[in-house]
Amino acid sequence: MPLNKNYFLILFFVVFHLKAQNNIIQTSSYGKDRVSLEAILQQEKSFDNDTTALKTYLNPLNKTSYYSVFYDALLANGYSNYYNEINPKSNFHYLQSRKKALLLKQPNIEIWTELNYVFYLYHHRNYVEMTPLLLKVIDDIKKLPAEKLLLPGDSFKKIGWIMQTLGDYPEALHYLTLAKKYTPQKSADYAAIVYSIGFNYLSTSNLKKAESYFLQSAILAQEIGDEVRYAKAIGDLAIIKQKKGDLKTAISLLQKDISISKSQKSDQNTMYALIKLAELYVADKNYTDADQSLKEAQQIALSKTYFEKSELQIIQLKLKILQQQNKTENELVLRRRMLVLEDSLKNKDGDIAISKANWMIQKTKFQNNLKTTNEQYKHETSLKNIYAAIIILIFIVLIVLFFSFKKRLKIRNTEYNQKVNSLKIEKIKNEQKLSEVNENLNLQEEFLKDKNNQIKKLNAEIDKIKQSKPNDVEKGNLENLLDSHLMTESNWNNFKKEFQKQHPEFYRLLENDFPEITDSNKRILLLQKLNLKNNEIAELLGITPDAVKKSKQRLKKKLGDKSDLLFEHLQTNKKKPN
Repeated sequence: MPLNKNYFLILFFVVFHLKAQNNIIQTSSYGKDRVSLEAILQQEKSFDNDTTALKTYLNPLNKTSYYSVFYDALLANGYSNYYNEINPKSNFHYLQSRKKALLLKQPNIEIWTELNYVFYLYHHRNYVEMTPLLLKVIDDIKKLPAEKLLLPGDSFKKIGWIMQTLGDYPEALHYLTLAKKYTPQKSADYAAIVYSIGFNYLSTSNLKKAESYFLQSAILAQEIGDEVRYAKAIGDLAIIKQKKGDLKTAISLLQKDISISKSQKSDQNTMYALIKLAELYVADKNYTDADQSLKEAQQIALSKTYFEKSELQIIQLKLKILQQQNKTENELVLRRRMLVLEDSLKNKDGDIAISKANWMIQKTKFQNNLKTTNEQYKHETSLKNIYAAIIILIFIVLIVLFFSFKKRLKIRNTEYNQKVNSLKIEKIKNEQKLSEVNENLNLQEEFLKDKNNQIKKLNAEIDKIKQSKPNDVEKGNLENLLDSHLMTESNWNNFKKEFQKQHPEFYRLLENDFPEITDSNKRILLLQKLNLKNNEIAELLGITPDAVKKSKQRLKKKLGDKSDLLFEHLQTNKKKPN
């Protein structure tokens, strides 16, 4: 018997130890990367009123300084659930987690811990204290890519919910849309986000879109077995039916919502649905059922301090029923309680608190827009100053280039004038030489070749001017000088006289036997007789070598058989071949 007793005792401790081991958060295989941290956070679960079990479950996180930030954050969440109100223990651990996050100097962890605390204040309707912290979180999130945030879908969803509660529907829709992007589609979170987008459209009176999103949320909730979300979706579909005038269907949907919410023990959703149903009963003048719904709703409202706004709605509906029934019983008690609630809600969940929080958000937005505008103005002013400096610099550079160009042009003109003068002097010397050797045709031949060289130099200079920026004055001066070197009419007559003296027989032959020869043909033939080549003849006459060749070919064709006699005479007494 003692053996059996010891055996069962050992077995009990083994089972207890194994159970305890299995009931702790897993951290051993995780590192410090974003995926590992998200895996730890996704293990968060509720222990209801068993805070000892919660501590045991989270204890592995407290064994390392890095993970202890999450230990305090998740423990603070647990105490929030346990006390169902803002409490010192939660406050202490939230503060510890935020301090530790700052020491880690990792923006994504800092943002997550701050938003975790913000959502605690939101859950308990402390909107005024929450709003400045929320705005800082939003500002920090904008500085970090969404992919680097811890649980981005959940973070964006929470911000969207808060903004929606505070009445900033455009901003809420922005964050809910982001949340949708970073949340798995077949999940309870995705169904909740789709539902919230529908509620956003309902709040802005876009009934068509609201109905579409509520239906999507209801279908998805049924697919994944999320009964509470399904109940919420059909509850808000009831509001759309009410707004469309279908009171009967609206009441039926709300009754179904309440039935499911009760079976799932979702007190908050049950209370909201009961208040909505009571409003429909009042509209239908069914005061008995309205009063019964309000009675059930009030029992839930009194169970949580953060349901005071719902309790106020219940009292206001009760007073409305009394007014419509012309009754005064309990009216004084109800009004006294209403005043107490209104006073309590001023800085918490009431319209004044929400308006104040919304005003803070709009003020911050305005300041941010003003800051952005000022920064843009400063940026544009800086750009203008830079552009102005660049323009001034370009202007200075252009002035420097202009004077530099002007100086180079002056030097170039000087060099050009010197060159032209040099060529003119050379021409004068050659002309003087010609006058001295006028009686000797052989010397005149050399003179013509020298002239040819000068013509080549002048043509080369003209080509340089053409290839560079054209200068009509320079080009004109050179061309005038070139023309003076060419075989002009005056030069031709002088040359012809000298040629007749040296080659009288050849000249008479041309005159008597070849009357077909033109004056231009004669110039080419006389120059060829002086042993000048085609290109030299072309230079002197100011034509192309090709033109000289073609002229000779045409002459041969024109003369026919006589051409052989002519060109035979051209070859006579030549010093060198053509």
